[in-house]
Amino acid sequence: MSAFQRKLDILQFVPFAPRKVSSRQIFENLQNCGHHNIDMRTVQRDLVSLENIGLFGLDVDKRSKPYGWFINANFKKLNVSLMDGNTALAFKVLEQSGATLPNSTLKEMQPYFAKASQVLEQDSESLLTHWLRSVADSQISQPLIPPEIDATSFERLKSAIFFKKQISADIKRIFSGSTDMVWKHYDRVNPMGLVKQDGRQLFVCTFGALHKRRYALPLQFIRNVTVTDEDCQQAFGELENIQTLTAKNKENIQLELRVNNNALFLLHGYRLSDDQVITPSNQADKSRLTATVEDTNKLRAFLRGLGDNIEVIAPQKLRQYFKALSSTLHMTYLGDIDSSS
Repeated sequence: MSAFQRKLDILQFVPFAPRKVSSRQIFENLQNCGHHNIDMRTVQRDLVSLENIGLFGLDVDKRSKPYGWFINANFKKLNVSLMDGNTALAFKVLEQSGATLPNSTLKEMQPYFAKASQVLEQDSESLLTHWLRSVADSQISQPLIPPEIDATSFERLKSAIFFKKQISADIKRIFSGSTDMVWKHYDRVNPMGLVKQDGRQLFVCTFGALHKRRYALPLQFIRNVTVTDEDCQQAFGELENIQTLTAKNKENIQLELRVNNNALFLLHGYRLSDDQVITPSNQADKSRLTATVEDTNKLRAFLRGLGDNIEVIAPQKLRQYFKALSSTLHMTYLGDIDSSS
């Protein structure tokens, strides 16, 4: 086996403090797992090399023989002092997108985030710093000012999810027969997870032990959160998780569009589906597009955004939707605006 694999195996045999292991015990363990062509001196050199690298928390007690090797109890799996530029860039990107990490994880990561900033600031002209300035995750939809979220409640929600504890909280609701939103206090709320969906942050929960419906609540609709000592009374099933919960099983449709040729750049390259096909139509300035897609609100919003560059041919249900929408818009804009209204 390679020297690299041998060193990886050595680390597997070293316990965390206060337990210790001798180089002789490590040597015997290596032989038992297939490293036959090695000697004690090789193992000793490997241990010293791994200790000097400083990345693995490996330490040695030399107060008595045989020396005892162990992983330092304070080892956090990465030596902050040895962080290089590439690692710093990765941590910086993680920091920018890590709002939904557990509170304990964010706390543990703060030294790495601080070191990453320091490493990148030391050479503001480096290619890595240039990359950080030059690459962004941007939304292409209309930018909206996000609502203010109660920071304390958000931290407590994450803590409740992490420790699987129920919460009590004030939640803003609209009740049947009313158009007014009111705050109502709830106890025994089971936190199921957090979802970031199209820029919105949602808290997924259930209420009590028997009510099985899952609710996705905007974070700004939750305040005065208290994490209780009570365990959650509901959990995901064996094949469930927050991803399967938020995936909406919409009906697949065979979409057919007539598209203005001068607007085809919107769909060439980026496709609505893997089976999308664009062919000439019976009108010289238009093309025919077909694709198998899910009939979702997001699809309809996208098609509405294309305006008069497209005409929905099929399915008939979707065509009727756009015909009704067009009629409504036509009637709305038919008359002159009344400046007094």
